[in-house]
Amino acid sequence: MLGRWLGYTTHDACIGEVLLVVGRVRLASIAVLRWGLGVMLGMHCLMVSAQASEAGLRVAFVYNFLKFIEWPESTSTKFTLCALNAQDVTRESLAQLDNKTYQHRRIQVVYLDKVDDITQQLTSCQLLYVPTTGADMPLPQAFPANILLVVDEAEVNDDRVGISLLRTADNRIEFVMNEQAIQHAGVKVSSQLLKLAKKRKGGQG
Repeated sequence: MLGRWLGYTTHDACIGEVLLVVGRVRLASIAVLRWGLGVMLGMHCLMVSAQASEAGLRVAFVYNFLKFIEWPESTSTKFTLCALNAQDVTRESLAQLDNKTYQHRRIQVVYLDKVDDITQQLTSCQLLYVPTTGADMPLPQAFPANILLVVDEAEVNDDRVGISLLRTADNRIEFVMNEQAIQHAGVKVSSQLLKLAKKRKGGQG
């Protein structure tokens, strides 16, 4: 189904690059086939071990979202990807994104580990990623414009969240998009990515 995400299981680990091919996912160097979409993405695997594959995979999703999302033109030479209370493998995986190129800019990963960090640095973020370890840290109810909020296992009715990464009952990772929150973030999402997204219950996207 095109409305379903790539269908990795949380037990998959990989080496090298991930190639998404029509109707299934092939992990280079490991013959693992899963249902998926007909686009091809080149990305280096961020999983450091089979046990840590889920945390690394979620960060890999965030990184690959950037390839299908267009932010407004900017004169800045950096793109600020913020992470809320990222720990352990998630933090290690995010560190691998630091200084990578995105839309002719360099990704700068900024860690918001304290409430004061949110107050002082949130408005400088283009994308804010909230892993499960950051779920209890408070974010403004009136979420600032021009920041795309990506959350692991987000509350269904949280209208601030643009993209939610969810683990399914059969251990797949899929994502849900909220088009209103995406518009609030001021970004343009590829039609290919929109087709992949699961429909948001009780809302659009």
